[in-house]
This record gives sequence, C-alpha cells and structure tokens, in this order.
Amino acid sequence: MLPLLLVVFWTGAADARMYRWVDENGTTVYSQSPPPSGKATEIKVQVAPPTPPDNASEKQTADDTPAESAADKPADGPTKAQIEESNRIKAENCAAARQNLEIYTNLGNRLIRTPDGLYKRLTEEERQQKIDESKAQVEEFCEK
Repeated sequence: MLPLLLVVFWTGAADARMYRWVDENGTTVYSQSPPPSGKATEIKVQVAPPTPPDNASEKQTADDTPAESAADKPADGPTKAQIEESNRIKAENCAAARQNLEIYTNLGNRLIRTPDGLYKRLTEEERQQKIDESKAQVEEFCEK
C-alpha cells in the first residue's frame, strides 16, 4: 500500500512546473506559479527518479558481517606519523614566533612590509602590540 501512495505522490512532483519572469523592478523571479500578468517563460524541470524503498531482506545484519580483528581496528590516539608532523609544525611555528619577536623588538623606527605589499612605519603602540603577540606565540609554540 505504501509503495502505491509514494508513486501517486511522486508522479505529481514529476509534473512540477517552474516559471521565470522579470518583474517591474527588473529582478528575475523564479516561481512555481505564473505571474499575474501571464508573461513568463516556462522552465522544464527535471526531477530525479525516486529512490526505491529499502527491503528488510536486503539489509545485512550484524551476524552477516565478519568479525574485525584487533589489527583492523583504528587506533584510539594519534599515530606516530601524526605526532611527528605535529611536532615539526610546532617547531616551525616556534622558530617563526621567535624571529617575529626579535624583529619587532629590534625594529626601531624602520618600515615594515604589510600583507598587501605596502610599506608602513609602526607607531610605538602598534610595535608594542606586535611584541606582545609574538611573546604569546613563543609561549604557545615553544617548549620551556
């Protein structure tokens, strides 16, 4: 009974019509109902075919699946390669943070290059803010 009802409802969806028109403001409008003026272009809609309902007989039960061995199960924690990669990235970040701290500490009144390629002279407040940010990054990425 359910498949029959689904077929009846889906055949109605297959007949869905879409309309496209331009309103008085020049905006393109897409709708399932035509405009009051009646001037619209009908758009052909391609509806995807319905997916067949799942049959209980086709489903695999837990008894049908082979038991996984301990070697096939994924490890609970990060792998050795992931740990090594994380340590490498952390070391690179530490080196960059230390270099930034040194640059901003010894900057004085020199120009720095901004990310958009322009050169700018930092105010003392901006320079101090960059020093504080660099110190925080050194604390975060560098082991003591």
